[in-house]
Amino acid sequence: MRNLLPFPYSIAPAALLVLSLCLPARAASPEDHPSVPEILARAESLFQSMKSRDYPAIFAALSAKSRETIVAETSSALAAASKQAPPGKTSGADTSSSPATTAKIPVPGPEAVRNDFVAGGPIARDYWDAFLRRFDPDAALEHSRWEIGSVGKNRAEILLTHHGADRPATLKMYLEDGGWKAGLVETFWSR
Repeated sequence: MRNLLPFPYSIAPAALLVLSLCLPARAASPEDHPSVPEILARAESLFQSMKSRDYPAIFAALSAKSRETIVAETSSALAAASKQAPPGKTSGADTSSSPATTAKIPVPGPEAVRNDFVAGGPIARDYWDAFLRRFDPDAALEHSRWEIGSVGKNRAEILLTHHGADRPATLKMYLEDGGWKAGLVETFWSR
């Protein structure tokens, strides 16, 4: 039996098949990664927790490195502040008729500071209130364009471009204990 198609046309389908198998597939875009909705939701949740001043939720949304750095820095600052307390400071129980006594306030250790941050206690409130006096979460929530940057197995980046800015800030996210956490220290603290 004779081939009814001229030679060049009979090999065209075979050549197309070979070429399609040899050409690289379209590179996967970070937006295509299945974790992107969760990554973006966790970052947004952090900023919403800041806006509502939900101190336990803020701390829970942070990476382990961020939590430990904040606890260590806060513990050190509390210890340093206690050493600089003015000598002869009187306790609140003193009256004008009683002799002045110095009141030694115990300095909480790192574990007590960590527990305070987890519970949203007075140390956490003071820390986050001071932080939020310098950072407005609406800058990220309402006044920035969000784009997903790189996405890996355990790391991701979110590009936040504030309206009018030339370059984005890159929020680093980490997969820890089955959930995505924001690397606040890893992103914004200077090294």
